[in-house]
Amino acid sequence: MKQNLSRRDFLYDTSIAGISMLGLSAFLQSCAEKEVGYTHDLAKIYIEGIQRIIKQIKDKELSKIQQAAGLAVQAKLHGNNLYAHLSGNMLQGELRKDRPGNPNIFITEDIQRAARDDFVLTNEPSVVRGFSERLVKVVGFSTPSINNNNTPVGALKNMGTFRLEDVADIVIYCHVPYTDGIVNVEGVDVPLFPASGVIHSLMYYTLVSEIVESLAQHGVYFNIS
Repeated sequence: MKQNLSRRDFLYDTSIAGISMLGLSAFLQSCAEKEVGYTHDLAKIYIEGIQRIIKQIKDKELSKIQQAAGLAVQAKLHGNNLYAHLSGNMLQGELRKDRPGNPNIFITEDIQRAARDDFVLTNEPSVVRGFSERLVKVVGFSTPSINNNNTPVGALKNMGTFRLEDVADIVIYCHVPYTDGIVNVEGVDVPLFPASGVIHSLMYYTLVSEIVESLAQHGVYFNIS
């Protein structure tokens, strides 16, 4: 076992080794009690960090979100299906059919049935391998734990070289650092308080709102739960 591993690297190494007891040991080691120093205004710092990420998405990704919405609208107007496969606990709740306010424009089951000119949204590149050969339109949301072109070199060294860009027609970057946590706290060696759940939900509904608006202009409407 390598020495002086970060928490992330230690968990990745043991997970890849496939040794359950070692994985448990890694979890226990990573959760060891620490002397955490006093830090002011953590809530304010977290909100400001989220705001900075949202600004980056607005400045750098909105045009791609609009482009992706255009692909989805074309697919729908031509009688094709819109699929979504998004991982993450918060996103699973947002995608539920009974989620109040969810227009339910995506099929979330049987994504492997996607065929030519269907539209697929995902943040897991492995799920859509081979879709480009089927001429399925794939839009990807980047996620901190999977390599993409914005991942710092060596940051996710145990996650292989397969990237979202290898399978997606359009990649919309979340701008969340690979650590996911965005607040540095005295006495803790990794940033705390993850941002990906909040940001992915924002990206999802930003894309959905673009699709719904454009479809409504073409006389296509959805029942709101």
